[in-house]
Amino acid sequence: MDGIYLILIIFGAGALCAAFATYKILNSKSSEKIKRIESEARRLINETIEEKDEAIERYKNRDVLREAEHGKLLSELNKTIEFHRDRSKSIFSKAVDFAFDFEKVFKDQHQNAQNEIQRVLDDAYRFKKKTLLSSVSLRNFEKKLEDIKKEIIIYKSLITRYDYFELVDNSDWNSIEREFRDKVLALQAAQDERETQNEIKRQMREERQRAEELERQQLEAEDREQELEARRKAVEEALLAADEEHQFELEETRRMLEQEIEEVHKQYERAKSLAQMTKQGHVYIISNIGSFGENVFKIGMTRRLEPLDRVSELSGASVPFEFDVHAMISCDDAPALEAKLHNLLKSDRINKVNLRKEFFKTDLNKIIKCVEDNHGQVDYVSDPAALQYYRSMEIDDEQYSDEKSSLVL
Repeated sequence: MDGIYLILIIFGAGALCAAFATYKILNSKSSEKIKRIESEARRLINETIEEKDEAIERYKNRDVLREAEHGKLLSELNKTIEFHRDRSKSIFSKAVDFAFDFEKVFKDQHQNAQNEIQRVLDDAYRFKKKTLLSSVSLRNFEKKLEDIKKEIIIYKSLITRYDYFELVDNSDWNSIEREFRDKVLALQAAQDERETQNEIKRQMREERQRAEELERQQLEAEDREQELEARRKAVEEALLAADEEHQFELEETRRMLEQEIEEVHKQYERAKSLAQMTKQGHVYIISNIGSFGENVFKIGMTRRLEPLDRVSELSGASVPFEFDVHAMISCDDAPALEAKLHNLLKSDRINKVNLRKEFFKTDLNKIIKCVEDNHGQVDYVSDPAALQYYRSMEIDDEQYSDEKSSLVL
């Protein structure tokens, strides 16, 4: 029992010793830990204090900078306020001046705008007018005149549209009409001059052809006369050597050759005489009822040896029907007779501007009387055939009758 107690005492003393040792160890560790915590706490507190001091210092500097920035901004604001105050005073002063000068300024600006619009309209109109006038020709002058009239209408409508302005009508139709007429007359004069030159060239060609033809006829007549003369001499030689039985036959042959020689010689003399007569020719009176209507006659002149060739030439593709010949007058001075007839019938001319157009609206009997008074009696045809025209009319009547019959059926 005592042993147990002893053991228990020993065990208790050991436990106490162990508890004390443990206490010491734990106390030592706690003290160290507490020191570390206190040291860390002090360090943290010191860092916090330093950060706060730095923050306080930083905010102090920021306040200084803010105050400086505020002062700078305040200075700039004052300058801006002063600038706008001066500007407002200037604007107000100008507004006051404008209020007193409003009517004058408005009138000046209105006048400037009016002048500018007037200038634009006039320039556009003048350019269009100049373009149209520069493109006028004898083929299109009627259309160009209508185009100019349209441009004038447009120009006047634009002036009327801007009734707020006092625009002036500068179209000046009388001047344009005069300029247009002068342009057309100048073109017509140039065309007449070309036609005159062409007519002169045609007459020169006719005269050259006529001279060549007459020269050819003279050469042929000379050759023929020489040939016949040689045959006549041969017949005379044969006649001297012939007996009485063949003399009568040879005499008849010689007589016929002498007559033929005389005819050929007359042809030669006639060709030679015609070659020397440069004004000899034919004055023709022709009409074309299908193309120009009744009582319209062309009176012209040609020097061609075959005058109907000139009529055929006039009946070309430019007219739908051929010309019909009323009279073909041969005379020694064809230009004089033509000029005389033109002068006597000048009141009956269709075209009194271009005298190269030799058409007259008159009665055929009046023309024939003028010819007889100035040349002598002539043969003429009062009612020519005009076959193509009248046949065309018959065909039209037949077609109309056929169409009418088909409608009835």
